[in-house]
Amino acid sequence: MNDAQKQAFKENATDFAQLEPQLDAVRRRALSRLENVGLAGGTDILNCLVCVVCDGWTLGDDDTCGSCSHGWFSHNVK
Repeated sequence: MNDAQKQAFKENATDFAQLEPQLDAVRRRALSRLENVGLAGGTDILNCLVCVVCDGWTLGDDDTCGSCSHGWFSHNVK
């Protein structure tokens, strides 16, 4: 790997590290909203912060629903 490639990865890591606390805060607020209305913490599997339980749930990456049409940012409950 050359120096320019290493620098690109370093800059990407820095950008993502700066974004992570913001994403964590959004996830906490979203999960809190669902908990406040009784949609989290029960027996239903919470796969997505946008659609609580997907019809036709299939195991996907990181135990999220493999058949949900929402993107990673919506799914990332953990």
